[in-house]
Amino acid sequence: MAIYKLKENRVYRPFLGGKLLDEWQGRQDAADGNYPERWVASTVVATDGTGLSQTEDGRLLRDVIRRDLDVLVKVLDSCSRLMIQTHPTDVQSQKYCRYPYGKTECWYILGTRKIGDENPYVLLGFKEGITREKWIDLFNRQDISAMIGCLNKIEVKKGDCFFVPANVPHAMGGGVFFAEAQQPTDITFRMEYVTPAGKRLEDRDLHGGAGFDAMFDCFAYVPSKPGDYMVMRENDTVISNDFFSITQAKAGSFKVGSYAIVLMMDGEGEINDVPVKRADELYIDEDFTVTGDAEILIFTGKDKMR
Repeated sequence: MAIYKLKENRVYRPFLGGKLLDEWQGRQDAADGNYPERWVASTVVATDGTGLSQTEDGRLLRDVIRRDLDVLVKVLDSCSRLMIQTHPTDVQSQKYCRYPYGKTECWYILGTRKIGDENPYVLLGFKEGITREKWIDLFNRQDISAMIGCLNKIEVKKGDCFFVPANVPHAMGGGVFFAEAQQPTDITFRMEYVTPAGKRLEDRDLHGGAGFDAMFDCFAYVPSKPGDYMVMRENDTVISNDFFSITQAKAGSFKVGSYAIVLMMDGEGEINDVPVKRADELYIDEDFTVTGDAEILIFTGKDKMR
């Protein structure tokens, strides 16, 4: 039974962002760049081979705890819009990618900023009338504005939460700072050859080696409305489902089942006599008590490791 504080773990992505993440971490040189994601207590390897979290003494968390966790937690900040994308279900991931997990995820909005004249937003779910044939045609023509027009555009604010099942098309707009809980995989299928930041991608960057037929199998061609994926929180519980849970809390005592990933959102204090401050992250597999004016997010999986 132990508590491990972890090193910051930034991951390269083909979109710009990170300024609000830098500011949250207290950096004086906060700026947007291609490391807009922080992977928290990660035992997942990203597609470029990075992504594994380290304890303060430099050991891989995965080696220390001798297990792979059944949830991946991220903190992200977008300056440019993320590319239109989707993720496979477990069955599709096993079939097309030879990986046990698909990617169902959840976004919890921590803050926003206005980029240009556009309010912060997400693109989430197809509108009426989108078929596989129409979607493939737009892809072949790389008609990005038309693709965006096929999705529900939802303006967001701090405290909003969205549940995004596998196969649901989506993209995060610019100016959104958020925490994400997801199944433990880095599989993403993208619709755009040129990122909003201007980077040119290759075929494999879009379909990940699965092929375009597989990629288009992994979109849910089902009409939806803007409110279909919004989550109404209950007290301190931000979300709890068959994949993961997120709890927002302040000082108090907490029971741990298998493990908990704790992210210090604000304030400072102690967790079982371990000093903590804003932006600290911890892996905990024992019951713990939080003191001081700390505000935390607690992430847990559902122990469905295969």
